[in-house]
Amino acid sequence: MKISNRWLRELVPTTKSAEEIGQVLTATGLEVEGIERIEDLPGGLDGLVVGKVLTREQHPNADRLSLCTVDVGTGEPLSIVCGASNVRAGLDVIVATVGATLYPAEGEPFKIKKGKIRGEVSEGMICAEDEIGVGNSHAGIIELEGDWAAGTPAATVYGVGADEVIEIGLTPNRTDGMSHMGVARDLAAGLNCETVEGIQESVDWSAPACDFEIAEGADCPVKLEVEAPDGAPRYCGCVIEGVQVGPSPDWVQRRLQAIGVGPINNVVDATNFVLHEMGTPLHAFDADVIAGNEVKVRRAEAGEKFTTLDDIERELDAADLVIADSEKPMCLAGVFGGATSGVSEKTTRVFLESAWFEPVSVRKTARRHGLSTDASFRFERGVDPALTWTAMERAASLIVEWAGGEVRGSGVQVEAGEVPGPATVSLTFKQLEGLIGERLERGRVRMILSALEIEIIEETEAALTLRVPAYRADVTRPADVVEEILRIHGFDRVPLPKRMAVTLDVVDGPDRERGRMRIAELLVSRGYAEVMNNSLTRAADAEGFLEASGAEESGLEPEKFVAMLNPLSSDLGVMRQTLLFQGLETIARNRNVQRPDLRLFELGRTYKRQAEGFEEKEWLGIWLTGAAAPESWNGEHPGATLFDLKADVEALLGALGVQAALTEVPFASAGTWLEGLRYETLTRGDRGAWVPSGEAVGRIGRAHPDACAVKDLAGVEVFYAEFEVEALIALSEGRKVRASDLAKFPSVRRDLSLLVPAGITFSALASTVKNTGRNLVKSVNLFDVYAGKGLPEGTQSYAISIVLQDESKTLNDKQIDKTMQRILEAITAETGATLRAAATPQA
Repeated sequence: MKISNRWLRELVPTTKSAEEIGQVLTATGLEVEGIERIEDLPGGLDGLVVGKVLTREQHPNADRLSLCTVDVGTGEPLSIVCGASNVRAGLDVIVATVGATLYPAEGEPFKIKKGKIRGEVSEGMICAEDEIGVGNSHAGIIELEGDWAAGTPAATVYGVGADEVIEIGLTPNRTDGMSHMGVARDLAAGLNCETVEGIQESVDWSAPACDFEIAEGADCPVKLEVEAPDGAPRYCGCVIEGVQVGPSPDWVQRRLQAIGVGPINNVVDATNFVLHEMGTPLHAFDADVIAGNEVKVRRAEAGEKFTTLDDIERELDAADLVIADSEKPMCLAGVFGGATSGVSEKTTRVFLESAWFEPVSVRKTARRHGLSTDASFRFERGVDPALTWTAMERAASLIVEWAGGEVRGSGVQVEAGEVPGPATVSLTFKQLEGLIGERLERGRVRMILSALEIEIIEETEAALTLRVPAYRADVTRPADVVEEILRIHGFDRVPLPKRMAVTLDVVDGPDRERGRMRIAELLVSRGYAEVMNNSLTRAADAEGFLEASGAEESGLEPEKFVAMLNPLSSDLGVMRQTLLFQGLETIARNRNVQRPDLRLFELGRTYKRQAEGFEEKEWLGIWLTGAAAPESWNGEHPGATLFDLKADVEALLGALGVQAALTEVPFASAGTWLEGLRYETLTRGDRGAWVPSGEAVGRIGRAHPDACAVKDLAGVEVFYAEFEVEALIALSEGRKVRASDLAKFPSVRRDLSLLVPAGITFSALASTVKNTGRNLVKSVNLFDVYAGKGLPEGTQSYAISIVLQDESKTLNDKQIDKTMQRILEAITAETGATLRAAATPQA
């Protein structure tokens, strides 16, 4: 939220700088995120002064130029060549001195330099309106009226200055800070109570003066009827006739522009001015387009059409609150006006609305239609109900002042329901001291409460009974009042104790945080970058893939989506069921900025609706796409494959000490959005061998083309793996690093060339070899694959190497041959593979 320092100082007459004001506001809880200087005109007319033309002579070398001497208050007159026909001796003019930069109404800025024009020296420039940005006329130079001293800054002549805009990061609970009045209240409290040490000033803040009163009566030309009191408990209005719509005063336009609000006309600008001044949104209707001179506050009819100010026709929901006449909706209550009912250049009668709308109703309507306005921002957080009538009077006074006219009859107020009132809170001094951590003087407590307009109803030796104003809807408990006192007292003023006691909490079981950190460190060490995505996503991502792949194969369950009851937008409507789609979105975004080679991982949660309750799991997602290695002159630029990801995954599992292996059967239960295999934990089987347990710990594969197409990655290969984090951490617990001596006895390598039936994988062969060779088999490797001419149909050739070693003695030929024979027999029995060529002995 933007606050004008110039505007703020009208409410709080402080001498403190904008930086000091920012420190005080931040200390009170209105965190200042930045301060920006905004000039009323570009350049601020810096270097431009009043000059008095002393003489004017014909330029000796040009018929249309004049040679002038001009007094600019520096002692020596300047010689200036001027081409304007209206220049003459005795004029007061605006002179741009050498070095000044001009910002014309049209065109690029330019700097004034000393030079010669047709052989005569020119030491400046006598300016026209459009040349300095104060108007659009170029008929001649500016002729100032009145008697101005030579050298008077042009900024003084035009009343041009600069404002400092304070950017406040407003938290949702600080509804009182949504206006200049609210910020002024906190600033005055902070300065008077010296919230920041060394920054103090005795100041009084005051609300904008408004002597304009509108009587409440029954003779308003427009009849009001509230049919939905739950949505609009209080609704006020009045009619102003004889209005002449036009531009608002320059100072008003500059003030609105400084805080990022574009001026429209004097009527609309008045409502926007009050909105940012008092925090109460208002709306001005053209009274002549209100059918039947009747305004109804009602719920919309389901499917009713309404065109908003942005010329978009919207289909309304039965829960939407609208302001309507006897025929049609004119406004989405508290959110957005209509295209045909607003104030235009032809408007002469204005119906001015001021209301207190129920926050939840406004919030749901704004989210439902994807609208976010200054009005909805305030209404959905709760505005001050006590200012409804006052704000209408203030806006009406400005409209009459800026656009003429008068209020016709009296205003009308409909109290259709209950609006929030002041809260009563009891606070003991023991609670206050216990939560703050020190004892405050009673006088300081009273001063702070008074500065915050919290009334002390009753005070005893032990407690206070307080009445909290309705605009502080978040202050309802003793702890809330303590927070209010502390933020004005100053958090930094609470002394730190000399001694602090803490209790160490020892938790049984795996250290989850350390486990997550270990996983992240290992992946980063292999070149992966961590990404963090929102747990909220689009249901359309999954729905688009469902249409492409079919519900049975998708692995995504629309009926189990956890939908948000009050989504911020359609893009954040459901909780994600998988990390995959947001990872693909990250890849697409990087590819769009020429970064196609990516290694990414995320530690994030997924959510599913169950028959009873919800399922929440934390997953590790790993993505690999693009090139496997950086481009180099010394080699090819190969694309990443599933085996590159598999190597990284198994390096991770190995470093964690997780015993897991790929299974041979595709995990159909995971769906076709990921084509690949799953990792199962290993358990001790027969003969002490490690075998898959059937319990999946993760999966790895290639993202389905349809899933990639949903995220504009058609034709891009993305390899993906995911693991349950809890399972990884649990399996890695208890891992101990074991050291052993280097083997004293040599190893032996044997190669086998096998004729393997189609469908048999190397991992099946390796598993058989290791289980059969027991402790003698140290490694199994595939070094050649051949399929084609010369082999029986339905077979292929695998050449594998087997390394044997006995750590207690040297193996002899008899032991080696016997072991290799057992391995070959087991391979044939379990996989159907047969020996194609004799083993080649190697030492």
